[in-house]
Amino acid sequence: MRRLLLVLLLGTLLTSAGCSSSPSGPPVAGPSGSSAPVAPGTSGAPTPAPAEDPTVVFLGDSYTVGVGGTGYVARTAAELGWVAYAQGESGTGYRNPSTTPGQTVFGDRIAGVVAADPDVVVVQGSTNDVGERPRLVQAAATDLYAALHTALPAARLVVLGPLSPPDVDAGAVLALRDALAAAASAAGLPYIDPVAGGWLTPPDGLFADGLHPNDAGYAQLSDDLAAALHRLGY
Repeated sequence: MRRLLLVLLLGTLLTSAGCSSSPSGPPVAGPSGSSAPVAPGTSGAPTPAPAEDPTVVFLGDSYTVGVGGTGYVARTAAELGWVAYAQGESGTGYRNPSTTPGQTVFGDRIAGVVAADPDVVVVQGSTNDVGERPRLVQAAATDLYAALHTALPAARLVVLGPLSPPDVDAGAVLALRDALAAAASAAGLPYIDPVAGGWLTPPDGLFADGLHPNDAGYAQLSDDLAAALHRLGY
């Protein structure tokens, strides 16, 4: 009899324990659209994800490649907190594809720019277009800016004009500068003018050769460009 009573008592206790282990209702759901439950004591609002660094593509010539030194791209991006991609090819410009097989003018490299899905595009250069008719360079620039805007309507475009290195005719650079400034103005784009700003002048100690900056020159170019972009609100 005692054994029977003990078995009945244990059965009653186990039944009560099994009932109390089940939750009293369904799980508390998170806010609409959230799969995570809301922690006790919180408002239920999702925590914003940290903002990603803006992505920038620099489209340009040997300066964007960094010929002669370390280049300006990485340092400029670091100063602005950007993730940078370089679409540079030495010897190229808006009209000049260079003499290197397989290289192309700026306008033929739009697909590479778009692939990076940039927030900002900086088009740099180019003294390589010296010798081309300025009006044709202006037309090529106009087409490029329009194509970039169509392909990347949410991206911000900035035009960085040519510098005036020691071995390039200064008058020809000015004519090219004016053509590009006119194209940028017609497209409603900001134009950064290194010639007017006196960038890398005097050139002593800042150039690896008569055309390309050295490390010191690229460092100064990076600082000047970052400051100019800051003034534009970047």
